[in-house]
Amino acid sequence: MLFAVPSYALGGKSELVSLKPEEFDINQVIEDVYALVDSENVKLFDQKNDEMDKELIALFDTSILRSKLEQFYTMLYHISRYTTIEKEEFHIDRGLTIKLLISSRVFTDREFPKNISNVFLSRDNREKPFYEVSFSSDRVELGLNYGDGFGISRVGMEQEAQALVFYGSFSFKLRKKGENVEAYDFDGVDLYGNFGSRGVVNVDINYVAVKSVEFHKASEMALVKAKVSRKEFEINKHTWLLGLVTRFVTDKSLQPLDW
Repeated sequence: MLFAVPSYALGGKSELVSLKPEEFDINQVIEDVYALVDSENVKLFDQKNDEMDKELIALFDTSILRSKLEQFYTMLYHISRYTTIEKEEFHIDRGLTIKLLISSRVFTDREFPKNISNVFLSRDNREKPFYEVSFSSDRVELGLNYGDGFGISRVGMEQEAQALVFYGSFSFKLRKKGENVEAYDFDGVDLYGNFGSRGVVNVDINYVAVKSVEFHKASEMALVKAKVSRKEFEINKHTWLLGLVTRFVTDKSLQPLDW
């Protein structure tokens, strides 16, 4: 195989950290979830749901080490699952969405949610909701690990993931796999950094496309499937053979993962 898509697991640079209790208020998060309305001011929840409350309390339990990524996608899954709104497709109010994302601390960069201009949810398939998140500009970057990135040594070189790059908007689907939540069918987002391999063939890659992430419940671990992004071949020069081979090569790895 000419090239294996690099894992971008946490290396020696950092560790996942849990929120300090004094920094986080689960009651505020639950209140912000119930406050959500769509673009026509229709409430997403017409009453409290004890089952959802229990799910959210468990998801944000500060005594359990979880990634913010898991909390972000799992919270969106619960919102879609438990909402009582009758519409199958709707836009969620921007201001209330940003308020929830800030109070839930699901982004290390607490200012990042302000880049969001719109959130669209389709529940044609209730078991596999579709989200599209739009941004205020055509290219938005989210630095990983407070801008320090994540690194690991693999295939003869140091692999370093520096940022997620969003191209105006990005979309994904969610589903349950046993007790885990999986985000998949990503579009409009790449992982940017320094990747590649050293050996018989030297390869340098900057853009990797994440295909799916299965978050292991109550754990910082995730099963990640990724491949070389087509954006890589738009920006950097590579052989036609590498472009052909990487269309069919998908890497799968179990690793700690966060943003």
